[in-house]
Amino acid sequence: MKFGIPKYFKKFLLKMGILMLIFSLCRIVFYIRNAAYFPEAGISEFMTGMWFDLIATCLLFFPLIIIELFPNKNRKARWFRITLKVVTGIVFFTGILVNLIDIEYFAHTSSRSGSSLFVMLGFGNDLFNQLPSFFRDYWYILILLIAFLIGVWWILKRIYSTKDDSLDVNTWKQLGIMVFTGALAVFIARGGFVHKPIRPTQASKYTEASNIPLVLNTAFTVINSFGASPLEEKTFMSQKEALTLFNPIHNYAGNQRLKDQNICIIILESFTIEFINSLNVDQEDWAPFFDELADSSLVFTHAFANGKKSIDAVPAIISSVPKMMRDEFLLSSYSVNQLESLPEIMDKMGYSTGFYHGATNGSMNFDAFSAMAGFASYYGRSEYNNDTHYDGTWGIYDEEFMTWSIDRFSEMKEPFFTTLFTISSHPPYSLPKKYEEKYKNAPTEMHKVIQYTDFSLQQFFRKAEKQDWFDHTLFVITADHTPGSKRSMYLHDRGKMHIPLMLYHPTDTLFRGRNDKIVGQIDIMPTLLDLLGYQQDFFSFGRSVFENTPGFTFSEVSDKKMLFETVNGHSYTLVYQNEQAIALYDFDDIHHKHNLINEKADVVDQMTRKLQAVIQVHNNVMIRNKMTAERYGN
Repeated sequence: MKFGIPKYFKKFLLKMGILMLIFSLCRIVFYIRNAAYFPEAGISEFMTGMWFDLIATCLLFFPLIIIELFPNKNRKARWFRITLKVVTGIVFFTGILVNLIDIEYFAHTSSRSGSSLFVMLGFGNDLFNQLPSFFRDYWYILILLIAFLIGVWWILKRIYSTKDDSLDVNTWKQLGIMVFTGALAVFIARGGFVHKPIRPTQASKYTEASNIPLVLNTAFTVINSFGASPLEEKTFMSQKEALTLFNPIHNYAGNQRLKDQNICIIILESFTIEFINSLNVDQEDWAPFFDELADSSLVFTHAFANGKKSIDAVPAIISSVPKMMRDEFLLSSYSVNQLESLPEIMDKMGYSTGFYHGATNGSMNFDAFSAMAGFASYYGRSEYNNDTHYDGTWGIYDEEFMTWSIDRFSEMKEPFFTTLFTISSHPPYSLPKKYEEKYKNAPTEMHKVIQYTDFSLQQFFRKAEKQDWFDHTLFVITADHTPGSKRSMYLHDRGKMHIPLMLYHPTDTLFRGRNDKIVGQIDIMPTLLDLLGYQQDFFSFGRSVFENTPGFTFSEVSDKKMLFETVNGHSYTLVYQNEQAIALYDFDDIHHKHNLINEKADVVDQMTRKLQAVIQVHNNVMIRNKMTAERYGN
């Protein structure tokens, strides 16, 4: 015993090994479920993943190092054994649960989850309301969780049934074991001999950018994102040069085409172009009314989301603030910054304003944001006040809530500005019973709810066109983000951000036809202020779609930044990570098979410079709270 490894320490190491083994099994299930996203993954990704599993295990085991390895003469005491079991249970349960969640959640976000996942679930009663549906739709996740925990309990019970020899080990040796283990755990958790602790972005050193989510461990990304470092000021170039490439201050006072007319923005939940025949020439038409409306609208064929979650879309559309950092803007410390938003500006122009979201009040914190952004009124499930049409999870079914909203529009003083956000095409999916037979032949649950939301949109317009205000109202119709997909063109950086955007006006022929200009959600706010002829300078990360300049937009997903831009008449996707361009794809290369990083050096340099100017402006105005025209100039 004097020079050997004590049995109590062997038990501890074996416990760490069990958690690592479960992490590897979770990665295998994660890969099987999401294999389409990682067509080039090999054994090296799984070997590298074990390194991140070890890091995550060390991070999770810090409390156990202190509790279990600290020299202690009371290891047999009941209070100590209960404490050890509780802490061990929390460690295993938490580590396993977050990795299992991402088996399904990854398809919707294209990245491993961070701490913001739990912050979002904590808004309102979202988690409580969704649990029954999650258990119903993702039952195998619950079974895996239970199976893993039972397996852990069975193995650990046998491991710890053997005699504890810690009392035979002198105190100084026990202390030495604890200090050595703690120091080694810190060393591993930091990522080895490095100046700064390892971050998720550093996974790019070991694998292709597209395989980073496969390599990472969700427990690691969650822990790493707690108390994440704030943005850093960037100086890629002089301020003068940055503003030449990207200026966030705009003024469109000359155009008053829609002065004093009503504006209605409709945000369709997860309504990707994958289901829209007029935009992807698919064999099936899953959104026939959308296609019908597109024939009478101005349709932007190259429109992109500026984030991958609903909580990214609302500030992008309403306040022209993109997702360009790890944290979602509304969950970051910068969410309290002063900013300019459509409802606030339009209130000054004499508009009455309202935000309509059929979900349970408090969901995604949208009611709080709508108030912060300047909406005079918020209408949710509580205001609807009729749970006969409650879907059992999120809120009121789209058809009922959308048509009910029209009556509220009619009660508003004109001109009005409204935003209507649908919910029925959000997982876990639910259909009104009366339509279950109608959509039974759809190939997936997602196809069913897309058809239902499209039908609800039709009912909305059928009722709206009978209102006195209809003929002098502009409707902006877009999506919040794309959902998960199994089709190759929607798994890559361009396809996973490609959303519909169209402007429909019943009587103004300006809003007709198709436009191939690259635009983003952040362009909606400046476009509307352009059409309304707003007379003042304003701050916006986007630009009016009617500017006579090449289009571009940008976003961040899974610690990668993307720039979509037209250069010399040709459109490209630039992928940027760790402050360098890592890929360039032609828009015609929808499957991202041919990386042009070495063939189009001039284009890469030009786009990289543009994106760096965006990052520099973004970070600096966020940090300095200069997201208004007035503050920006001071």
